[in-house]
Amino acid sequence: MRVSHCLLGRLPGTVLRQWLPHIQERALTKGQRLQSQGSIAHEFQVIKLGFVLAMRQGDDGVARPVALLGNGHALGSPGWLQQPSAMHFEALGHGRICSVDIATITRKGLVDAGFIRALAIHYTQHNAMLAEWARIARVPGVLRQLAATLLQLSRLQTSLLVRLPSQGALAALLATRRETIARCLHRLARLQALERVDRWHCTLCPKVLHSISEEHMAQETV
Repeated sequence: MRVSHCLLGRLPGTVLRQWLPHIQERALTKGQRLQSQGSIAHEFQVIKLGFVLAMRQGDDGVARPVALLGNGHALGSPGWLQQPSAMHFEALGHGRICSVDIATITRKGLVDAGFIRALAIHYTQHNAMLAEWARIARVPGVLRQLAATLLQLSRLQTSLLVRLPSQGALAALLATRRETIARCLHRLARLQALERVDRWHCTLCPKVLHSISEEHMAQETV
């Protein structure tokens, strides 16, 4: 849990020791609903390993993907203020998550000024992340969108060796077909923007990906 990009892991040592008895770690399974839009979260959760899809349900009743969340990202921040979640959160596959019961932590007086400041900083970072996903959705062309998505995944995982979500998840996020994602990944490999390690992992070349995602280049039909 004590990692630089995790809000709980960044707590001072003396504070963290008070929190540790109340932190529970459990496994994630594909399709598991972690929190629901409109409901007040009773748990504050931090993704330790894996991907979580954030979805927003509109007036038509359909929940559509708006962002992909990765290691260290916190869910349930509005729960500290007894406010409802603005999105659904669903696990994309196997992983691990750490959680604390909000009522217990509050009752024990562990929500101090330092934690509130860390929470506010995380919320600012969360808003910036959502803004980046919104920008990616407006990039013309699936190839460019996917290049920008891979760079975002690298930031989320703090590594150039990136674990890929399923092609179906990427297709849902970018509002395209799985076959299109497969062709674009193949093309990015040909352009030396990435090197496939195995089915689920690739090593990225940020310089090439930036060039592809930012240039107004003519696109092949994909």
